Amino acid sequence: MSTFTRPYARAFVEAAPKGYDFAAFLEAGASMARAFEENPKLRAFLLAPNVPRDAKSKTVAELARKTGMNEYGARFLQVMLRNRRLLEAGAVFRALRDLNDELLGVLRVRLTVPSELSESEKAAIQGALAEQTGKSVKMQIDLDPKLLGGFVARAGSRVFDGSVAAAIRRFQAHVNETLGA
Repeated sequence: MSTFTRPYARAFVEAAPKGYDFAAFLEAGASMARAFEENPKLRAFLLAPNVPRDAKSKTVAELARKTGMNEYGARFLQVMLRNRRLLEAGAVFRALRDLNDELLGVLRVRLTVPSELSESEKAAIQGALAEQTGKSVKMQIDLDPKLLGGFVARAGSRVFDGSVAAAIRRFQAHVNETLGA
């Protein structure tokens, strides 16, 4: 993550009107970030030094309108445009999502499992992680058939390894410690 993303996100949160709908902003922002990342012509237009700032500003305003972004969010994008940070909007939106989650006590977890989980299995893992961390848990689930069983949950730099392989390693360490082998 770039050094400017967190300060931009913090400034956005601190200046937001009371009761601001961050979820709606982030949804519209994700659409805009995809447009910036996936459209080479748009990127070239926004990067071109010979294109007047006013033309760029009108384009960003129109994109914001088309994505349903509110006035506060659209003004924030204009600030990013003026500071030549607009094409890194995706990183700023991710930092904003993370900061908003932090303020709301939400932990985003990337869960890796060997096969599809039932709803009760998802709820059990989510509940265990919530109990362990004291936070509300949102999970993104990835499948990895190489995983023997169990799960591996990653939340930022924290890893919760409930895999069969980890259980075997813990058992081996216990046996080695107990038997001195």
